Amino acid sequence: MTILLGIIAILLPVAAGVWVWKNFDRIFLKTAEIDSNDHLPIYLKKLAAVFLTTSFLLFICFQLVFIVSNPA
Repeated sequence: MTILLGIIAILLPVAAGVWVWKNFDRIFLKTAEIDSNDHLPIYLKKLAAVFLTTSFLLFICFQLVFIVSNPA
């Protein structure tokens, strides 16, 4: 059971990170016009959003795995 929850705890943040990466432009850049010189800041914002989302979900998921697997 713990192994299965651990696998889910790893795959869930990865799936959420992929979703954030694919939908970042639609969610956060609705009115922004992308200039040819403005790609790096947008890329860094996108990378930061994915990093924050995956790290937060990874932390929460592993906390839940440890709570469920150790019912003391």
